[in-house]
Amino acid sequence: MDNLLNIKQGEYCTINQISLSSPPAIHRRLLDLGFTKGQKIRTIGKSFLKKAYLIEIRGYVLTLRKDIAAYILVN
Repeated sequence: MDNLLNIKQGEYCTINQISLSSPPAIHRRLLDLGFTKGQKIRTIGKSFLKKAYLIEIRGYVLTLRKDIAAYILVN
């Protein structure tokens, strides 16, 4: 398993799980946004300093901070 930070830009991957070490509030929020096991996800871009990631999931695009994106484990 790898986390979302190590995925190349434009590459599709599948969510395996959200890390159990994530704070409960962040874990719940990611589930509410649709980050569930088996969901396809794609990294569209990164900020200049790589502190934010542009993500496409379930047909919509959102931005995640680097520390939160690290909790998403993909394969």
